[in-house]
Amino acid sequence: MFITTLLENDTTAAAFGLNFREARGYCRPSSKARFVKATRRQKSFAIALGVLLFGFVPGVLRAQTQGFLMQTFDGNICGWNSLPGVTLTYDPTQDNTGNGGGSCHVSTDYSQGGLFEFTAANLACCYCFGAIILEASNYVSLDFDVKWDNSSTVSLSAFNANYGGGTQGILIGLNPQNQNGTITSLCYSNVFIPDAATNGWVHVSAAINRAVPTQSFNALIFQKVYPASGGTAAFWLDNVQLVGPTFKPTVSAVSAGGGSFTLCWTGLAGATYSVQKSSNLSVWTILATNYPAGLPANNPIYFTDTNASGSRAFYRITWP
Repeated sequence: MFITTLLENDTTAAAFGLNFREARGYCRPSSKARFVKATRRQKSFAIALGVLLFGFVPGVLRAQTQGFLMQTFDGNICGWNSLPGVTLTYDPTQDNTGNGGGSCHVSTDYSQGGLFEFTAANLACCYCFGAIILEASNYVSLDFDVKWDNSSTVSLSAFNANYGGGTQGILIGLNPQNQNGTITSLCYSNVFIPDAATNGWVHVSAAINRAVPTQSFNALIFQKVYPASGGTAAFWLDNVQLVGPTFKPTVSAVSAGGGSFTLCWTGLAGATYSVQKSSNLSVWTILATNYPAGLPANNPIYFTDTNASGSRAFYRITWP
């Protein structure tokens, strides 16, 4: 999904230029710029607004939610790995999406005690050596579906509380770890599996602490310390995703002329954006990425293309 000054599949398109064809707008920067607005039923409608100043009808005014789908386990658990003591397996018999997929079965043996830990890579690929780097500040929650395995000999209440010196709940942190070996928690607190999970699938939405010191990560770490009390604890996970903020963006043109073109849009606290440019709506050139840093909530963001002397250009802003 992206926020864009031009939205081809919208009923209204906005553009800056001197001409308009086939319900599409394009920018011809000049000292005598005109604002053009058209719908699919209109071929041209121009209002001169003066030198360098533009009016704008936002290409997107609907509230949008940006997110990142990590794993739905539809055929595999690629990208998920565990330390000794924890076993991860793909289970095609348990699925909370109803699409014929499956889920990830997580089990651990309490007979030894120790560290319960597994990782979920942002890149859900079995034979890939790359990584997808995400920014924690671009998301508001980690959502997933969970179901407790009632064949476990350790009760859910004991697993959550970890009687005997273990960790309460599950720490969900960021990978890579800190230099001192500690893990930065993604959430405000450890996450507990709801009691209702013993009766079937339950949806969990864990709020993300967007002020965490370490922002970039290539995987999530699920961790807890459990005591040597004997028995097994197990559950299923499905539909793991990072959920972004819901907001109504606005994009506008500020000025054009002298070989430059300036865009303005509203942004979210801590979010970063990419600015792209195209001459034909097919091939896009990236003008800026991770732009800007440390943005206050809803503060206007300005970007100027200093090489806007071509015959025409389209601009769009993507996030995250």
